[in-house]
Amino acid sequence: MVHNHIDSALLDYDIQEIKELAKVIGFGVESVVIQKREPDVKYFMGEGKVKELSAMVKDLGVDAVIFNEELSPRQVRALEAMLEPAQVWDRTQVILEIFRRRAVTKESKLQVELAGLNYLYPRIYGLGGVMSRLGGGIGTRGPGETKLEILKRVIRGRIRKLEKELKEAEARRITTSKQRVRNTVQVSIVGYTNAGKSTLLNAFSKTAKPSYADDKVFATLDTRHRRFLNLEGKPVILVDTVGFVNFMPEKVLDAFKSTLEVISYSDLILHVIDLSSPIMDEQERTVMRILEELGAGDRPVIKVYNKLDLYKGPVLQDGISVSALKGTNLDQLKNAVVSALLTVDNNAVT
Repeated sequence: MVHNHIDSALLDYDIQEIKELAKVIGFGVESVVIQKREPDVKYFMGEGKVKELSAMVKDLGVDAVIFNEELSPRQVRALEAMLEPAQVWDRTQVILEIFRRRAVTKESKLQVELAGLNYLYPRIYGLGGVMSRLGGGIGTRGPGETKLEILKRVIRGRIRKLEKELKEAEARRITTSKQRVRNTVQVSIVGYTNAGKSTLLNAFSKTAKPSYADDKVFATLDTRHRRFLNLEGKPVILVDTVGFVNFMPEKVLDAFKSTLEVISYSDLILHVIDLSSPIMDEQERTVMRILEELGAGDRPVIKVYNKLDLYKGPVLQDGISVSALKGTNLDQLKNAVVSALLTVDNNAVT
């Protein structure tokens, strides 16, 4: 596992995060290798460090080496040759695999498949290991040159089919969303993965069919709607969304962008922030950056500092501190939501 970034304040957390991501897909981390330098075009890391890593692979008998960056096709080919028999994974592959395992609805499964194929397509030549993990079901084992060309056409066709199906799903969602916008007030819950968004949704909605909430990264992939309260004759709907993560792969974000666009026409955003995280500020900046990319940067936001039960620091004045799990200060947050919605200057509140 290699980390390329220089900022030592974030290094420990980044290492812990990629360890947790690796654990989700079944890997236990035997060792960590850090190299602070500009990426090498061929190997990503320096050739000397690759040789050192190759020796570690043999000594430890590891099954995989995970790089905490997205690797180019050339880098994967070179590294697989140097590090065999270990598999070479990059951060994007790990996140795609987690999304594949966590996808529940038909649409989220299509989105994950599309992201995987868009990642795979430019990496076809010589990537037997990657293809066996990401290209299941499309005949990717050991093709010759002619078969590779056929495979590329098959993948292109599948990508077009997925894009068409997702556009149809998006059109249906837009119709439904327009009806919701006319008839309801929408409050989107956003945040870094594992910040407690689904726990907050369940605590507020008190639904008999709770949203899946667990202490895991990317526990929620599908957008979920729950009725919260009535405001001047209109129901207020809470919308739970997929969690964000630092260095969110562009292909993943693109595939889920149509689903996440619900955030951009919300009347209010609840930004759930994990008080117990050692890099809370960095996670907050990551979420705000992604909201800007989604066109939701102008939406009103309430900061919800969650996991108060795990926090011993000073009270933060620019938001509301709660424990969604314990129910602490939820009435205060509810009042803040009502107050904010009553001042929203749009057609959702009349």
